[in-house]
Amino acid sequence: MSEGVEARDKPVPDPDPAKNIQRKDAFGKPAKVPQFIRLSRAKNGELQSLDTSIVRYRQKNTANENTVVELVGVVHLGGAGYYQELGKRFEGYDSVLYELVAPDNARVPRRGAHKSGGAIGSAQQGLTKLLGLEFQLEQIDYTQKNFIHADLSPQEFDAAMKNRGESWWSMFMDIMQESMARPLKNQPEVSVSELFGAFFGNDREIRMRRILAEQFSDLEVLEKAFGGEDGSTLITDRNAAALEVLDSEQKRGQKKIAIFYGAAHMPDFDRRLREDFEMFPDESEWLEAWDLRLPDKKKAK
Repeated sequence: MSEGVEARDKPVPDPDPAKNIQRKDAFGKPAKVPQFIRLSRAKNGELQSLDTSIVRYRQKNTANENTVVELVGVVHLGGAGYYQELGKRFEGYDSVLYELVAPDNARVPRRGAHKSGGAIGSAQQGLTKLLGLEFQLEQIDYTQKNFIHADLSPQEFDAAMKNRGESWWSMFMDIMQESMARPLKNQPEVSVSELFGAFFGNDREIRMRRILAEQFSDLEVLEKAFGGEDGSTLITDRNAAALEVLDSEQKRGQKKIAIFYGAAHMPDFDRRLREDFEMFPDESEWLEAWDLRLPDKKKAK
């Protein structure tokens, strides 16, 4: 394994919004299943950040080995610097395949112009304010020429759910049941003082992030709820739609392609790239999505 893997436990410096990048990991042979989201900690166990990865896939020893697909797994709420760095990265791809349940001809508002209305919009704005973070659709410029819609339309999504006998309620219950079935030892203990600080402290945004980050980093709950042999509309069917677009982009000669989806979709993408495209991961790079360092810990450095 590379030095990048060995360096995982090193403390991460305070992020520069313009260079919000962490270490690279290289994979051995045969390529292991990569991580797509993680909590970074200092050597003393202190939380540093919630990170997401960009994982590069290639075909080995074939005529297509110069074709690269990168899985850009993200969280939909993050720091401004996180989305700035992603925006810069996207400029370097021939095609960026993005997720959004919308018609193919739908126009996504320019960066900063997207404002969701109704209950969902109010909840979104409340959560971003509570955590001191930004919302992905308001930070990423989806109008770039290399951005390609690679998801189901609302009609296709509804039809897929109907075919599977799914509903929003059943999906919610699947998540709840899987979360409750998790061993208690995997659930972080939150003290009364931590809860008090999260709601009333001067650094309540970061303290609330630290509580939620433990849950965000556990992809296994979503994998078990929506994965398995039967799969789900939310992940399996949407990923299949994205990979149809990937196939089309490769056939028209695009050499460097990003699949820009939520981190929960990435384990299924990893499996399908291996099985259906004979592409395997050879490198990953970490980006810091949430700064979890307490102010007093930063001053002590």
